[in-house]
Amino acid sequence: MIHIVRNVMRAIVVWIYYRVGWIRAGWLGISLDWRARISPKARLRGVASIGDAEIGADVEIGKGSYVASGVIQSARIGRYCSIGPGVIIGPTEHRLDHWTTSPYEARDAGEGAGVTDRAKTAPVIGDGVWLGAKVIVLRGVTIGARAAVAAGAVIVRDVPAGELWGGVPGHMLSRTRFQPDLRDPKNSS
Repeated sequence: MIHIVRNVMRAIVVWIYYRVGWIRAGWLGISLDWRARISPKARLRGVASIGDAEIGADVEIGKGSYVASGVIQSARIGRYCSIGPGVIIGPTEHRLDHWTTSPYEARDAGEGAGVTDRAKTAPVIGDGVWLGAKVIVLRGVTIGARAAVAAGAVIVRDVPAGELWGGVPGHMLSRTRFQPDLRDPKNSS
């Protein structure tokens, strides 16, 4: 019985935490899906909209960007990015050089929290990036400005600016995704 009460209390605390973030995001003028779960610690600077997504505390999203749905645990996302449905950015990764990948087994053996987590920096996503549906971007990766990533790709290494990538693992599909004179927004009409 005590486990049920503890689980209910934990669920209520988590619900309140994400509702505070949701209210804060609405106060900032962001168009929100009612199912969005947003950490109150996330830095959301002029974000256009957030759909059915979970936004973690270690997330920064720039002006005009939108998130259709998915989980963003850790990231620095630039301005005017288009993030498609079911995208996962910056998930926690397990250390493969540790004797166990299970945080519960490590805890039961007397080790501290997070000992099984692989320490890597948050992914950095440049301005104007498009991430298609169900893209996964791992920690430590940088995606350059105006790059595009095709649906279902798993990005495990840096993507240069303006390139089109896809596949598992992600690789270059095209060196440039637009005419060179259009790379500078000042040249577009």
